[in-house]
Amino acid sequence: MITDDALAQLAERLSTPLQIGQHLRLAFEEGYRIGQKPVETEIIDAILAKDINALEPRLTRHGYNAKALAELLDTKPAEIRSFLHGNLAPARTQELQNNLLAIGIPL
Repeated sequence: MITDDALAQLAERLSTPLQIGQHLRLAFEEGYRIGQKPVETEIIDAILAKDINALEPRLTRHGYNAKALAELLDTKPAEIRSFLHGNLAPARTQELQNNLLAIGIPL
């Protein structure tokens, strides 16, 4: 139902059993929708977010959204959103990164 390469791609790009299960379901649904059997890497590419390992999705998977980070860092959610999207001044970005690491949040 799924090629070894497609399964390996899922395992490489995702980190939890819940993510793998959810994306397997999406892959099978997409394969069914387009009539492709077995599911191949092209379908996996289509269902995976391109920025799945970017800072914001990684922090969100650990339970830290902009509001939670703003509370932890005693700043405004808008500043956190700018930080997550890479729109802050380099000095402020470094300061927030250092603060996150100091409280034990991995980047």
